[in-house]
Amino acid sequence: MKKILLLMSIILVVAVAGCTSDHEHEHDDDHDHSVEIEGSDMRSLTVQEVADLWEIDSRVLLSRIIVEFDLKGSYTVDTVLEDIRQAEYKFSPAIIKDIAEDIKHPGIQNE
Repeated sequence: MKKILLLMSIILVVAVAGCTSDHEHEHDDDHDHSVEIEGSDMRSLTVQEVADLWEIDSRVLLSRIIVEFDLKGSYTVDTVLEDIRQAEYKFSPAIIKDIAEDIKHPGIQNE
């Protein structure tokens, strides 16, 4: 009986440790970007405000967005992301996060 209890205790410890490890890994996946902001909140920001959050050059960010989505309109760093989305291309704000991360940390691939 003691062996069964010991075995059950070991199994329980391993199971709890596995759950904790999975939870920590999921938590890491939620933080792929150096700035935490919801996509829905990003849509209301200007290119300048996004650049300020990431502490990057807003003109570089704007250039990369224009190239990434092959935009044809005339945009400035004061253009709101949602205005671009409505006018030309319904991009995901996550793509803007990836672009900003790439500018801030060149050479580090975002998954």
